[in-house]
Amino acid sequence: MKILIISHNPITSYESMGKTMRQLFCAFDKEELCQFYIYPTLPDIDCCASYFRVTDKDVLKSYARFGKVKGHTVDKSLISEKNDTMFENRKDEGLYRNRKNKKSGRMLLREFMWKFSRWYNVPLRQWLEEQRPEAIFVAPGTGVFLYRIALRIAKERRIPIVTYLCDDYYFVRKQRSLLHKLHMSWLRRNTRKLLSQSSHIVCICTELKERFAEEFKVPATTIMTGTSRPIEKHALERSAPKSITYMGNIRCNRYISLAQIGSALEELNRKLGKDYTLKIYTGENDGEILQTLQNSSAVELCGFVTGKAFEDAFREAQLLLHTEAFDEKNIDLVKDSVSTKIADCLGSGICLVAYGPENVASMRHLLKNGCALAATQEEDLPELLENAFLDSAAREKTVENALQTAAAFHDSQRNSRCLHKLMESV
Repeated sequence: MKILIISHNPITSYESMGKTMRQLFCAFDKEELCQFYIYPTLPDIDCCASYFRVTDKDVLKSYARFGKVKGHTVDKSLISEKNDTMFENRKDEGLYRNRKNKKSGRMLLREFMWKFSRWYNVPLRQWLEEQRPEAIFVAPGTGVFLYRIALRIAKERRIPIVTYLCDDYYFVRKQRSLLHKLHMSWLRRNTRKLLSQSSHIVCICTELKERFAEEFKVPATTIMTGTSRPIEKHALERSAPKSITYMGNIRCNRYISLAQIGSALEELNRKLGKDYTLKIYTGENDGEILQTLQNSSAVELCGFVTGKAFEDAFREAQLLLHTEAFDEKNIDLVKDSVSTKIADCLGSGICLVAYGPENVASMRHLLKNGCALAATQEEDLPELLENAFLDSAAREKTVENALQTAAAFHDSQRNSRCLHKLMESV
């Protein structure tokens, strides 16, 4: 069996989607996988027989080369654990992390750029002929062009598609902007095309599975994100915690929730005469976002860490934090998805603290299984934080439930074997 993975990012050990795919395919042999991706990244782990990359810059430059898109096979000698950033060329970071890239106008321009380029050319065809994939596993996201890439390759090579959905971009409400409505209509139309030609849908949670299986009448399976490290047998000793650690994306207005936690922590410190802190590990460089967080004396910005530094920070955390935004737009985006980092938090043996709206899947998963100390509204934050720092019995019970939940839903090897059987069946 040979599977072609089509995605924005390569399989990595540090980026959320890269880590998710690493766990999904951990039970596969390397020779069973090849990957086509479009981000300007080099893998830090070698999980596939071969990789082929076509970036936005390759496509843009093709318009000055009379249509020649210079995608290429990734040289295996360049795959190294030192590749600890999303950008092979660090000069690309400012371009790719610009918040304006999420605006509908820019997203549409990107779609047109890909639509009229000749990305399906001789080098890619030769690579596909060498790899001879028998099925496609596509993780498409918001890029309409990725849907078309999967459909084109599947048609040319007459192979089946399995579509992976870890976020809902189909059932979200349209905004008032004409450009946003245009982009969403285009995205929905291509989602319908892709799913109507998919042999199976794999979803990150039951909520997504039920919605898409009912809408498209396609067989669907829930495979939750697995842990990237072994699930602990027992709780790790954290007798008198003095800090909470947050590691992950702070955009999509999560930084506002983090700022609220910081303010509540300041109040708790004044009340109890303590010096509790919220440690935030982030590579964010947007001044406005960082200033919002720096307004609280209880917040400590620790920078971006990967590799051993990430593992050390994670293992040394006294309490771990998951949070979501409360504004209507972002609730709509994440209402049926479960954050990829939750699996590792639940399997860590460290008590998880959660703050977010109760009507999103991440929070429902945690609340239903009693595997996090949680608050679903801002006025409950003082009580949540006081319990997290001072109630050892509550922490112990929460970790016990978390380890049971991790074993039941987030066992990487078991989940990956399930995917392996599914891919063989199609």
